Amino acid sequence: MPLEIANWNLSPNREWFVRLAWSDPVISVELYLTQADADGQANRQAAGSGSAGNDVPVTLAADPGALEISFYQQTEPWHLKVSGQAGDPVRVFHVKEFVDLADITHPAYRNADLVRARAAAEINAHTMANLSRTIAIAGHYPDLEPGDIVALNSA
Repeated sequence: MPLEIANWNLSPNREWFVRLAWSDPVISVELYLTQADADGQANRQAAGSGSAGNDVPVTLAADPGALEISFYQQTEPWHLKVSGQAGDPVRVFHVKEFVDLADITHPAYRNADLVRARAAAEINAHTMANLSRTIAIAGHYPDLEPGDIVALNSA
């Protein structure tokens, strides 16, 4: 099984480049701002490690002078969950933002229930559609009223 990221919980909510490498006896996890930095292992922002296995939680420590990182979801005490085994080749992953919507900054949304309600409203506002169709019926049916359901067989 190659090295993989199973989940992420990184704040700030931005693009990251994550370098995973087998560093006997652990999986080394490094966080960078650009692909070039990750490939050259320069300007590292944070690092951590986890044991071999599946969905292993890893908590990262920010490097001196780098961006401060924290948990996106405070209820989860890990930054990344990684999977891998001894001898797996080095991989660099591009992790994008969770959403492209503006952050919730109003104090009313510090309540977890309100955050979920707003998230559902934003998702519904951007993913729902109402498509209506008009069909001509070849016969006269005086018993039909607006809103009645009609079955239509079509080739």
